[in-house]
Amino acid sequence: MTTQPVPQLDELAHAEAMYASVQVTLAELREALESLKKRAIAGEEIDATASAKTFVQLTDAVGRCQKAGLILNDCRNRKAGIARGGYALDMDKARVDIGCKLDQLRCAIDPGGVPE
Repeated sequence: MTTQPVPQLDELAHAEAMYASVQVTLAELREALESLKKRAIAGEEIDATASAKTFVQLTDAVGRCQKAGLILNDCRNRKAGIARGGYALDMDKARVDIGCKLDQLRCAIDPGGVPE
């Protein structure tokens, strides 16, 4: 009896789902904060504890959203072949350039030879 490994969720898809989830939470908390603002402007009594809790949740959600955005960008960059420094490596061009340099070295070693 053999067991098959459980396929892992694609890292990019996971990061996108996490980012979308945090954005939904952020939108909900923004609506709650706007509701509190409207009630305060209307002169209604507002529970300070509930308001503070909403504000703390909103602050935490903003932090999670920023972190999720960084993770998502990192995943997208890795998938596109962009290094952490922000530059992309063109592997085909690098391969051609290395081949040309090797040909030049071979010709320098054996001037009458044909490059491989």
